[in-house]
Amino acid sequence: MEKDEMEAPDDAVALDSTIVQAEVGPPETPDVFLAGVTKTLNASTDMDADLASILSDHLLTVTPHANAVANAKAAIVALAVKRAAPAEVQTDG
Repeated sequence: MEKDEMEAPDDAVALDSTIVQAEVGPPETPDVFLAGVTKTLNASTDMDADLASILSDHLLTVTPHANAVANAKAAIVALAVKRAAPAEVQTDG
Protein backbone atom coordinates (compact mmCIF):
# COMPACT_ATOMS: atom_id res chain seq x y z
CA MET A 1 0.00 0.00 0.00
CA GLU A 2 1.52 3.25 -1.08
CA LYS A 3 -1.07 5.52 0.51
CA ASP A 4 -3.14 4.66 3.53
CA GLU A 5 -6.18 3.12 1.84
CA MET A 6 -8.22 3.55 4.99
CA GLU A 7 -8.17 7.34 4.64
CA ALA A 8 -11.28 9.00 3.29
CA PRO A 9 -10.93 10.17 -0.29
CA ASP A 10 -10.27 13.86 -0.80
CA ASP A 11 -13.74 14.41 -2.24
CA ALA A 12 -15.54 12.64 0.64
CA VAL A 13 -18.23 14.67 2.36
CA ALA A 14 -18.65 14.57 6.11
CA LEU A 15 -22.32 14.33 7.01
CA ASP A 16 -23.63 16.67 9.63
CA SER A 17 -26.11 14.76 11.80
CA THR A 18 -28.41 17.77 12.03
CA ILE A 19 -28.68 17.93 8.24
CA VAL A 20 -29.37 14.21 8.00
CA GLN A 21 -31.99 14.42 10.76
CA ALA A 22 -33.72 17.33 9.06
CA GLU A 23 -33.92 15.44 5.76
CA VAL A 24 -35.11 12.18 7.27
CA GLY A 25 -37.53 13.62 9.78
CA PRO A 26 -38.10 12.86 13.42
CA PRO A 27 -37.53 9.30 14.58
CA GLU A 28 -40.56 7.02 14.74
CA THR A 29 -41.81 5.58 17.97
CA PRO A 30 -41.58 1.79 18.27
CA ASP A 31 -45.38 1.56 18.01
CA VAL A 32 -45.44 3.50 14.75
CA PHE A 33 -42.50 1.56 13.32
CA LEU A 34 -43.97 -1.86 14.15
CA ALA A 35 -47.40 -0.83 12.87
CA GLY A 36 -45.74 0.16 9.60
CA VAL A 37 -43.94 -3.17 9.35
CA THR A 38 -47.20 -5.01 10.00
CA LYS A 39 -49.03 -2.91 7.41
CA THR A 40 -46.30 -3.55 4.85
CA LEU A 41 -46.37 -7.30 5.49
CA ASN A 42 -50.15 -7.45 5.18
CA ALA A 43 -50.15 -5.34 2.00
CA SER A 44 -47.50 -7.41 0.26
CA THR A 45 -48.75 -9.87 -2.33
CA ASP A 46 -45.56 -11.87 -1.85
CA MET A 47 -46.18 -12.44 1.85
CA ASP A 48 -48.23 -15.29 3.23
CA ALA A 49 -51.19 -13.68 5.01
CA ASP A 50 -51.37 -16.32 7.76
CA LEU A 51 -47.65 -16.05 8.46
CA ALA A 52 -47.85 -12.24 8.48
CA SER A 53 -50.65 -12.50 11.02
CA ILE A 54 -48.58 -14.79 13.24
CA LEU A 55 -45.59 -12.46 13.08
CA SER A 56 -47.76 -9.43 13.84
CA ASP A 57 -49.56 -11.11 16.73
CA HIS A 58 -46.55 -12.64 18.45
CA LEU A 59 -43.36 -10.82 17.49
CA LEU A 60 -44.06 -7.38 16.05
CA THR A 61 -45.23 -5.82 19.28
CA VAL A 62 -43.56 -3.27 21.51
CA THR A 63 -43.95 -5.45 24.58
CA PRO A 64 -43.99 -9.05 23.37
CA HIS A 65 -45.07 -11.85 25.69
CA ALA A 66 -42.26 -13.55 27.60
CA ASN A 67 -42.81 -16.67 25.48
CA ALA A 68 -43.33 -14.78 22.20
CA VAL A 69 -40.85 -16.83 20.19
CA ALA A 70 -42.17 -20.14 21.50
CA ASN A 71 -45.75 -19.02 20.86
CA ALA A 72 -44.89 -17.88 17.32
CA LYS A 73 -43.11 -21.18 16.67
CA ALA A 74 -46.13 -23.14 17.90
CA ALA A 75 -48.46 -21.10 15.69
CA ILE A 76 -46.20 -21.62 12.65
CA VAL A 77 -45.98 -25.37 13.31
CA ALA A 78 -49.77 -25.56 13.69
CA LEU A 79 -50.18 -23.70 10.39
CA ALA A 80 -47.73 -26.05 8.69
CA VAL A 81 -49.51 -29.13 10.04
CA LYS A 82 -52.85 -27.76 8.88
CA ARG A 83 -51.50 -27.09 5.41
CA ALA A 84 -49.70 -30.42 5.16
CA ALA A 85 -52.80 -32.43 6.03
CA PRO A 86 -54.37 -34.02 2.99
CA ALA A 87 -57.59 -32.42 1.85
CA GLU A 88 -60.74 -34.18 2.96
CA VAL A 89 -62.24 -36.09 0.10
CA GLN A 90 -66.01 -36.05 0.06
CA THR A 91 -67.77 -39.09 -1.27
CA ASP A 92 -71.43 -39.34 -2.00
CA GLY A 93 -72.40 -42.58 -0.70
